[in-house]
Amino acid sequence: MESARKIVGLLAALTLLLVAGIAPASALTRTDRDPFVAEVLKLTNQYRAEAGLPPVVWNQTVANISQQWAEEQNNRITRETFKLETIHREGYGSRQIPAGWDWYTENIGINNNARQIVDWWMNSPAHRAGMLSPKATDIGIGWMKTTNPDYYGMYVVVENLAGYAQTRESLPPAEVPSIHEGDIAAVDGSGHLYIYPSAQGGDLWQRSYVSSGWEDALQVDIADWNADGVQDILATWRNGKLTVSYGEKGGGLAAPRTIGWGGWDSYDIEVAHWKRGYKRPGIVAKSLSSGRLYYYSNPAGGKPGARQQISTASFKGLETFFLDYDDDGRMDMIARTGTGSGQFKLYRSNGAGRFKAEYRRIIGSSGWSAMTHLSVLPDHLGDGGTGFLTRDTAGNIRYYKVTRSRIHPAVYIGRGGWGSLMLGS
Repeated sequence: MESARKIVGLLAALTLLLVAGIAPASALTRTDRDPFVAEVLKLTNQYRAEAGLPPVVWNQTVANISQQWAEEQNNRITRETFKLETIHREGYGSRQIPAGWDWYTENIGINNNARQIVDWWMNSPAHRAGMLSPKATDIGIGWMKTTNPDYYGMYVVVENLAGYAQTRESLPPAEVPSIHEGDIAAVDGSGHLYIYPSAQGGDLWQRSYVSSGWEDALQVDIADWNADGVQDILATWRNGKLTVSYGEKGGGLAAPRTIGWGGWDSYDIEVAHWKRGYKRPGIVAKSLSSGRLYYYSNPAGGKPGARQQISTASFKGLETFFLDYDDDGRMDMIARTGTGSGQFKLYRSNGAGRFKAEYRRIIGSSGWSAMTHLSVLPDHLGDGGTGFLTRDTAGNIRYYKVTRSRIHPAVYIGRGGWGSLMLGS
């Protein structure tokens, strides 16, 4: 009878521990002094710093939960019962980590070293979103090295991230990036907006996280819409709206403000100083259905003015961008034609909102059809000049400086990895 009571008491105590959110003890305890753990933590916080986010801090209780689940996954690999369908706990560890969280996630990876583990998470939209969440404050990491020959001694790693208000109050505020001419805006597949500051012709590698919620944006364009000396971002959306996010003088962007309520999803737009002498830039909009060009003025840095047709010609299916090609103080348009392997044709303006009546010169004879993105990129080199940004089918981006009717040789500013991003400049 005494033995039965002891067994019942032990079961009751175990049940109480599980209900309280504390996992059974692991055979191992990994701390942040463990070299493998320290490397995963360092890399995680490096990526967060690049995104302008504060670091996540070590939470030993969360780490014990992570270690317990890493051991369970390793045991399943040893027993050959491991399945991707059941790799995560129900609730992704939220039932086991300490109570009081307001956000959580769980990342699991199997690979050869810490760098490969973290980079794999960063290349996965769902895992990256967790690592770069502004809500994350605490982290725990557990790992095991499998002995199953089919896995070649790989590491089984569990990373649990959680958000706690108490920790958040003690963390430094996230860095708020400012946007400048020459920067590049990029939206990834998860709808996160990043700014790549100009490296003045060097490789663009360091980016700053701006905000989330851009997954339904069709286009983004950097411009000083209200002419206050701070760059803003204009965007068109799947619901047909046009918005402006005003840049704030202390850095960062205000929330998107709707300035066009419908139909903008049917245009390809570019913000440009199309008419000479105007303080604020306007919008040149190309109808996707007809290919006709229209101009919307910008009377007060808010809602665009009435639409004016620029030309009766159709540019349907042609990529266009706007810059002062011949340096005469008037904005011009460059159109990529379907001739050969892609030519650039010049349409010079008269400065009053119309094209000059003249022969259209070919200024780029071939090779432009391989570009999947074309946009003007002013002052990228920090010299007050202008040029344009391209992306090729291999995901590389280049900058071409333009001076007085000359396109200079390309400068590589990003090699590979840019193919999945929506770019704006």
